[in-house]
Amino acid sequence: MRYRSLLLAAALIATVPAAAAAESDDDAFFRQVAGKWTGPGQIMEGKLKGTHFKCMLDGAPVTGKETGFTLDGKCRAGLFSHPMKAVFIRDGNSYRGQFLDGEDGDGLAVTGGSIEERTAVIGLKREKVEGALVTNLVGEDDLNITLLIKGGTRFVPVISLTLQRKGDPMTVGAIK
Repeated sequence: MRYRSLLLAAALIATVPAAAAAESDDDAFFRQVAGKWTGPGQIMEGKLKGTHFKCMLDGAPVTGKETGFTLDGKCRAGLFSHPMKAVFIRDGNSYRGQFLDGEDGDGLAVTGGSIEERTAVIGLKREKVEGALVTNLVGEDDLNITLLIKGGTRFVPVISLTLQRKGDPMTVGAIK
């Protein structure tokens, strides 16, 4: 059960899409992911291979002095629902953040990443396990997400997730 929660939590970071022209890649990335997202996913490797789940998430830019993004919601697999919380913050030329309660708890740590155009690649870590989330913004309201875990010298796809935006993206976080 803990393994499933970690994999579902890791899938959340990938809901951060990429850039627009007149603003920095980061700012566009965080702005474009604001809103309500929902969609199915599947575990592709491991003991839970073939498990299907569905996530319902609310995305919002971090307010205050930091630049970043939070996702909050739930993912459901069968009868089981698990709360999800992810924080992704710009830190100099890199990123930091956590899923659930981070690497020191039952979650994952964000160790870095890059955002270019419509793709985000985010480094993840939990103890000795390294991974990455690759997020591609296919359309304004569609994301394809893949969680990869490093196995030997290559990265192996472990989770696939597709999210669709529900409602108007400009209604979230638009008031200052």
